[in-house]
Amino acid sequence: MSSQNQKNKPYSKSAGTDRLQMLHRAREVIRCEAEALQAVAARLDEQICNVAEHILLTSGLVVVSGVGKSGLVGEKISATLAATGTRSISLDPLDALHGSLGRISAGDVFLALSNSGETEELRQVVSALKAQPVFIALITGRANSSLAQVAHSVLGIGPVQEVCRLGLTPTTSTTAMMALGDALALIIQERRGFTERDFARSHPGGSLGRKLVRVRDLMWPVVTVPVVRLGTQLAEVLLTICGAARCTEMAIVLDADEKIVGVVNSRTIAGHLMRAQKLDLEASVDPYIQRPPDAIQDKASVSDALQVFLRDGGDVLIVQDTAGRFIGVLSRRDAETNGGLRRESRVVDV
Repeated sequence: MSSQNQKNKPYSKSAGTDRLQMLHRAREVIRCEAEALQAVAARLDEQICNVAEHILLTSGLVVVSGVGKSGLVGEKISATLAATGTRSISLDPLDALHGSLGRISAGDVFLALSNSGETEELRQVVSALKAQPVFIALITGRANSSLAQVAHSVLGIGPVQEVCRLGLTPTTSTTAMMALGDALALIIQERRGFTERDFARSHPGGSLGRKLVRVRDLMWPVVTVPVVRLGTQLAEVLLTICGAARCTEMAIVLDADEKIVGVVNSRTIAGHLMRAQKLDLEASVDPYIQRPPDAIQDKASVSDALQVFLRDGGDVLIVQDTAGRFIGVLSRRDAETNGGLRRESRVVDV
């Protein structure tokens, strides 16, 4: 292909009438594709239930494959399956024919995408797979095609008309395939009982992951922070603070019911020593107890915690269970890092 042919065809900007025509056409395209999806939904039968049940019952992979635009749609379907609790990979048919077929094992599901149902590369892959105990499903526009004849289940989108004026560019057909893939992934997700916490485990990054992270996922558990009881001697308090896995410069003071009474800040003790020039290390910690930081429940989202930090200030939050018992500490820096905000390192103060 010459470099001239590879360039975009020149466009001459004209009056506002041309823009109105473009806007009208853009809306027409979306309406046509929406109507096509309504037809696909009406045409859908229990074949999709067969495919979903087979995927739910197998411990194997769902291998999604297609050529060209169908291959790109297949990559998206595979990614959606993986993100919603179903192990899946996408596989280029040409790669499969030159060694990558070894990625498919007994018990796997092979989901092929071909609008015509006659894609030669897919036909060769499916022919090779027929010798293995692999379940073959097909998304296609032609239920009587060669691939449909050998597939165990066929998900038909019907003879959709491409919205392209030439009737050639894969548009409506690929939209229908993607919607059908979404439908399959979501009915499987719902039957698996896939929860928000499951979703968070597979989406640790980005705004989606941050939205689902809970305080309990980021808090410093009680075993890592300094904890003392009412009446504890100052010497033991200071040793507890110095020996804790998490250096917060403070100790949490709990009562007999594991509920927080307050906190003791090592700098408060140091200030008293500087003023009095002496410190009775055998004295009780009780006179040094200060009001504790704000508290939050472990089930709260990190977004909720950030709102508390922004509203009330401070560098840590006390984390409690539903019974009000102390179970850990949430650092503002950890909340901001995982909540999408970035701050300089700060010394924890209360």
